[in-house]
Amino acid sequence: MILLVKPQVVMLDLGVIPSPSGSGELLLADDRSCRLVFVPTVEAGAPRVAMATFAGFSQVIFGYPNDEALSGHPLQGPTDTWDYGFYEVQGSPWPRRLEAQNRVNFPDRTSSWRQRHFLLVCHEDLVEVLADDVTVELFDQPFEEVALHALRLNLLGSF
Repeated sequence: MILLVKPQVVMLDLGVIPSPSGSGELLLADDRSCRLVFVPTVEAGAPRVAMATFAGFSQVIFGYPNDEALSGHPLQGPTDTWDYGFYEVQGSPWPRRLEAQNRVNFPDRTSSWRQRHFLLVCHEDLVEVLADDVTVELFDQPFEEVALHALRLNLLGSF
């Protein structure tokens, strides 16, 4: 008998929240790394661009649902509301789904997906990443410079 436990979506405090007036997310992902450059909520004198780095990522979903359709997301319960910010889905079925897909061709392999399911709720976009960890850096540089920095990091394979 298999007991199915409903995943729990828990807000993470990474010291930054995407701007509610539009965070202009730019996703850079390749076969080794995944980074998201965005505009955080800023106070006077605070850094004006953030970069989230998802270490050891396997898969990313970017875009829909927007703010109006967020309540229809399968992980959001009828009384849940998600503010802009970072979340972790504890007990997520995503790693198990990838393991099951992998078993089709490799039936004798043991589970290799022990990754965490992260959500980043932004203005008009949702980012979901399956990765080992997430870190956020803040920059007091123009968005374009931080985006180029993220691209260089991806190209160099630096985590």
